[in-house]
Amino acid sequence: MRATNLTEEPMDRWESLGSEVGSRPAVATWATDEMQVFFIGADGQLYDTYWDGEAWHERHEHGGELVGSPAACSWGPDRIDVFARGRDGRLMHRWYVPDGWQPWEALEVSADGDPAACSWGPNRIDLFITGPSGELEHGWWDGAGWSFSAAAGGPSA
Repeated sequence: MRATNLTEEPMDRWESLGSEVGSRPAVATWATDEMQVFFIGADGQLYDTYWDGEAWHERHEHGGELVGSPAACSWGPDRIDVFARGRDGRLMHRWYVPDGWQPWEALEVSADGDPAACSWGPNRIDLFITGPSGELEHGWWDGAGWSFSAAAGGPSA
């Protein structure tokens, strides 16, 4: 089977975005024709590059002491949330709003694997991790605060 684009023409080439990555990429879109691609570099920091509908932009450094691969989602225009596992196993969160990127926050939940994130509406994020016991754990943002199950190391929801 050969990969094809939407016009059914063979995809013989991939476009290089010029960054060496140390993780699987995570992608979020927050507006028409715009997307942001996140990855963790070999140095353990989060990086991103974005498409504005016409061109890719240079990568940006977001810092962090991270391992594994990030997860990203958007619950509305000009809002992006990105999650990654810190070297100490805690789940880390950083988000973008019209005023710019906000500092990293530790969600005080331990993860034994990479997070997965999605949003199904404004002010809603659902997170999934492999918890310390090896079970699938679920946490969520409801616009007012984070909730995590007791098994994920947080207070009961």
